[in-house]
Amino acid sequence: MLKTLAYPLVIERHETDGGYLAYFPSLPGCQTWGETYEAAVQNAEEALAVYIETLTANGDPIPEPAPIEGIVALGVMVRADVAA
Repeated sequence: MLKTLAYPLVIERHETDGGYLAYFPSLPGCQTWGETYEAAVQNAEEALAVYIETLTANGDPIPEPAPIEGIVALGVMVRADVAA
């Protein structure tokens, strides 16, 4: 049986080091980095997939996601043709 899980993702900008740290609070050790916000999100998707695959391969339980509290905002860049 397939189950859909949604894990909260935290992305923190690091002014001094540059780039963005991305991590899943519900999944200890599941974190990554990106030079841009978009790269951090993409890398987080890949890290999450590998993390879950590794848990499954080892027979370990998949943690339940922590509840999402408060307002969630996500900046999404969309490219589209614009009529002049």
